Amino acid sequence: MRTPTLLLTAISALILSAGVASAQSATGAMKDMKGMDHGSMPGMAKGGMKGMGDRNMMAMHDDMTAMKKMDRAMMAAKGATPDVAFARKMLAHHQGAIEMAQIELKHGTDAEAKRMAQQMIDDQTKSKAELEAWLKTHGG
Repeated sequence: MRTPTLLLTAISALILSAGVASAQSATGAMKDMKGMDHGSMPGMAKGGMKGMGDRNMMAMHDDMTAMKKMDRAMMAAKGATPDVAFARKMLAHHQGAIEMAQIELKHGTDAEAKRMAQQMIDDQTKSKAELEAWLKTHGG
């Protein structure tokens, strides 16, 4: 039963990494859009990004910071074997998931989303402990 869970987690990590790279590319593209009429873009008509509200802006900033931190940690994780490298990368991934769920608890307003965030914190904390125990017994 653990193998499918680990496989799904690994696939999720790869998808998330691709999403972060895509977001970074989009950020770079936005810098090149000076001089364009941003008022016609959704959400930009009423004062640009300020239309999002301070709470949403803070949440977005915190999310991007957490994702960049997770991405750097995953990219830096190495190991003497593919197994150790995988475990170290997944530790970074789980920590990132915990931090993103904590951001939801801090900034979110939907009770169901907050419940899911807390469940993710609990699940990811358990997964981290399993990986850390495995690394201790496998030379990581």
